[in-house]
Amino acid sequence: MSVSYCVTGRGAVPELDLRGLPAPEPLLQALAAADALAPGGLLRVWTPLLPLPLLQALAERGLRYDVLPTVDGIGACVQIERCTDGAARD
Repeated sequence: MSVSYCVTGRGAVPELDLRGLPAPEPLLQALAAADALAPGGLLRVWTPLLPLPLLQALAERGLRYDVLPTVDGIGACVQIERCTDGAARD
């Protein structure tokens, strides 16, 4: 796993590259990082495949997520956000 940061309009966003890890590590590490987000926090995780179990778990936790396009077409990038009021947004 590697941690880097990308700069967006909201400042530096941590990115976790989990693509080199064997299953179920990408799921477990992505969920641990998402659970640690403070209200208003944002995180991007890179996974080896489109992580449908991760997306379901994020929705169950009330976290907002977007699957972002990847430039290299390898794996998936999921941006995760914990809303400031703790509720999921549409």
